[in-house]
Amino acid sequence: MRALHWRDEIIRAGRAGDMRRIDQLAAQLEQAEEARRLLQALTHCPACTASATAWMVPPTPPIESNP
Repeated sequence: MRALHWRDEIIRAGRAGDMRRIDQLAAQLEQAEEARRLLQALTHCPACTASATAWMVPPTPPIESNP
C-alpha cells in the first residue's frame, strides 16, 4: 500500500481514539521493520545469511527420551 494510505489510517485512528487500531498499526510496523532488517542482512552480508535464515526457522519441540 502507498504511504498516503498508511498516513490516512494513522490519522483516522488517532482522531477516533481507536487504540486497538493504533496498536495493530504499531505491531504491523514492527513486523515490517524486522522483515526489512532480515532482508537487508540476507542481501548485504553473505556471512549473515545462515544466521538470518536460522532465526526464521521456528523452534522444534523437545525430543522425549525413552528410558
